[in-house]
Amino acid sequence: MIWLTVLSMGAAALLLILWLRLKREIRSLTQGLKLIAYEADRRQLRLAVWDRDLAALRSECGLLADRWKEEALRSGRLDESRRRMLANLAHDIQTPLAGMLGYIESAAGDGRLTEEQRTRYLDIAARKGRELSAMLRDFFELSKLEADDTPVRLQAADLAELLPEWLLSLYPEFERMGLEPEVDLPAAPALVWAEPGLLERVAGNLLSNALRYGAPGGAVGIRVQVEEEHCALTVWDRGPGIPQGELPFIFERLYTSDPSRTRTRRGSGLGLVIVKRLVQRQQGAIEVSSVPYERTAFTVRLKRVRG
Repeated sequence: MIWLTVLSMGAAALLLILWLRLKREIRSLTQGLKLIAYEADRRQLRLAVWDRDLAALRSECGLLADRWKEEALRSGRLDESRRRMLANLAHDIQTPLAGMLGYIESAAGDGRLTEEQRTRYLDIAARKGRELSAMLRDFFELSKLEADDTPVRLQAADLAELLPEWLLSLYPEFERMGLEPEVDLPAAPALVWAEPGLLERVAGNLLSNALRYGAPGGAVGIRVQVEEEHCALTVWDRGPGIPQGELPFIFERLYTSDPSRTRTRRGSGLGLVIVKRLVQRQQGAIEVSSVPYERTAFTVRLKRVRG
């Protein structure tokens, strides 16, 4: 009976040691999680544990900490971008707004102006008002795109069939610029997974951009190509193009505070940022290449509908 008592006491002592050890490890893990909550430092979880279940818990907590840290960094970058965008938007608004008000006040209060001068001042004020309206429209559209994470319902869409319809709506602009669009379409359907409404906005924005900035080159065109896994939609022009140093950032420019930027330079606003967001929502990609007065091309690739 004595040996049974000794054995029982030994087992109890062993269980007590194991319990204390487990409690100490849980306390260490809890402390590590608290530090992660405040410092987002996964190194706090690099502790040795003997229990396999506890080790698995430590590993999962480490992965969760990594994801939390990545999300915190992404959120911080997004907040900084938004603050910068709002600050620069406020700065950019001042120029057309001040100009518009100045011309309106002159037209209304300067009795020395001729009727012709008054009309010209009002025309300029109206143009600056349209610039301001377009700027605010782009800003609110981008804000809406970033706030809406609802998945887009993609469907089969034929680029070769839709493109002529899009061009027809822009034909008055081509006529006003004295240009005839150069169109290159495949003979067979170019079926892609897309949302036709979003796709039309992408094509319309790129074509308007090409007309606005590429007209001095005397040529604007659009091409559809069927590739192995994708279909490519390319809008090109022979205008002044984009400086090589700006190409890597052309889709990320959220109203930068670069003092050399002007509203006549391609990509100075939010239009291309919006285009990229619209393309990404359709699981596509967009790229740009530019050789001034030779060829500036924006190419959108969307997943091809397979047989």
